[in-house]
Amino acid sequence: MTSFIYITDIFCPWCFGFAPVMQRLAEEYHFPVRVLCGELVDEPTQTSKMGTATLLAFFERLSKTTGREIGAGFFDLLKPEHSVLMESRRSACLVAAFKKLAPGHALAQMEALQELFYGEGRDVLDPAVQAHAAARWGVSAEALADALASEVVVGKAEKELAEAEEMLGDFVVYPTLFVKTDDGALHAVARGYAPYDDVKAKIEAALACSGSDCGTAEISAHACGLNGGCC
Repeated sequence: MTSFIYITDIFCPWCFGFAPVMQRLAEEYHFPVRVLCGELVDEPTQTSKMGTATLLAFFERLSKTTGREIGAGFFDLLKPEHSVLMESRRSACLVAAFKKLAPGHALAQMEALQELFYGEGRDVLDPAVQAHAAARWGVSAEALADALASEVVVGKAEKELAEAEEMLGDFVVYPTLFVKTDDGALHAVARGYAPYDDVKAKIEAALACSGSDCGTAEISAHACGLNGGCC
């Protein structure tokens, strides 16, 4: 069965901007969507470190490019007095716990967590915020806490982080979207933010092609890290 494999990160700003595109594609194609967490923030980092003029300009550019405004609450997190921690391995465990406790909603869960962080300026590593998000899928705070402490969930998160890293290869760019066709081939249809029409065209090309002549998508010019640097 043809499916999407979506590699993303709660703390990825371009992923936040790409969410409406991804949601539209999922609704249009009805392919199963497998969500894998990446490791954009591989070392624990405070949000206050992103309050530089360069990064403020980057966030403004992101909003203009994607058409999705980053919320005022997020900009409060850039102030030292409101700073919170970002750490992708911990957020990957959170996503793995959500998948275990409320399976079948991984894309919506990821987008909800990104909205909490970039849209509302909430600390997604705060247990109270996590419990608030989990309640949407009928998951209790107690069940979530137990899952986050589970060796099974931690092991699953580590396995998926490693799988995402292997799939990305030399092009570690978030978000990355693959189409996995019936023949098992992977087709990169978005690397970094890309508008809907561009991604749809590459999906259609992937569905129409066969064999070794299919090629892969080029990396988007809108692939940037949390330091404001873009490739």
